[in-house]
Amino acid sequence: MKKISKIFVFQFVFYMVILTAASAEELTLATVDTWPAISAGGFISCEEYEPANDRSFRMELLTSGLKALDADVIVLNGINPAGETAEMIAAELGMNQESWVSKAGVRVGPVSLPLNLQTGDAILTSERLTSEPVGRMHLDGLLSTGKITLLSKKGVQIFGRKIISGETGFYLFSVVWTESLFDDERSLNGLMKAYLAEEISAKEYTAYLGNAVEGSVLRAGQAAETLSFINSIAGESPVVIMGSLNALPESRELQLLKNAGFKDVFETAGKGTGCTVDVSGNTNFDKIPEDGISGAQKLLSGCYRADYILIRGNELKAVAADVVLNKPVYGVYPSLHYGVRAVIRF
Repeated sequence: MKKISKIFVFQFVFYMVILTAASAEELTLATVDTWPAISAGGFISCEEYEPANDRSFRMELLTSGLKALDADVIVLNGINPAGETAEMIAAELGMNQESWVSKAGVRVGPVSLPLNLQTGDAILTSERLTSEPVGRMHLDGLLSTGKITLLSKKGVQIFGRKIISGETGFYLFSVVWTESLFDDERSLNGLMKAYLAEEISAKEYTAYLGNAVEGSVLRAGQAAETLSFINSIAGESPVVIMGSLNALPESRELQLLKNAGFKDVFETAGKGTGCTVDVSGNTNFDKIPEDGISGAQKLLSGCYRADYILIRGNELKAVAADVVLNKPVYGVYPSLHYGVRAVIRF
């Protein structure tokens, strides 16, 4: 009798596993900061870090790389001009897209000063999926409605879509936080080493140190705003966050998200270190001028994690995660950041 009971239990569990697997679906997600290669300064025109032909070649590498990933959902950060670039890439990949401008000088409709700064973000979705917009919030800058962007040179934003496949779905949000130097021990020691070696002046050292601390404070506030915005829309529904958070995994900004139930896909299913900002290896850093905060990144050696895919909800499980778009073609990398890909089951 006991033997029969054990066989019955085994068969029951076996069939339940089969039924669960059959009812689950896997989606491939990818996110990358495409890097506009321009400064945020300038009135009529921002400084561009590379010739137009070089940028065009990088965009070709990026688009072909994204196409090879065959992802169901893609988040693009730092595209410029946002709408035009998102439409071009989406058309090439055969996907639908929604994009928003977050960073510009003064822009009202087609009128913009500086004219070459219309940076933003986009969510691309496969045509086999049903998705709908759920809202958007500007996290930094005086004014940005998407059509009107006013003096928001440091503008960052969050916006989302509800992704539906069959009878199930989840909320997905593109999130970008303020970029700055990192304030971890390794980075701060790197700045001190550069100062002692007289590679930077005392004034520059103070400015860089202030930038690292101020950036962390800004991102902590943006993390709180992000959670409030997401919770007001998604409630207890499953959620995916994708984008350039520009924060380290152990930072207090990321900890705020983790305390709210979000899981970093690399912590459960990641392959490799997950680093996306390779200061030592990515040759695009050579294009950035030495002066200014952007140039100061080159003082920090090593590879850092700044781009993420985070999930929340028992309905979502990370099956695999890795870094993508991290191989050069003829010595050229597609972006300043590497991309992140994850396969999730829901």
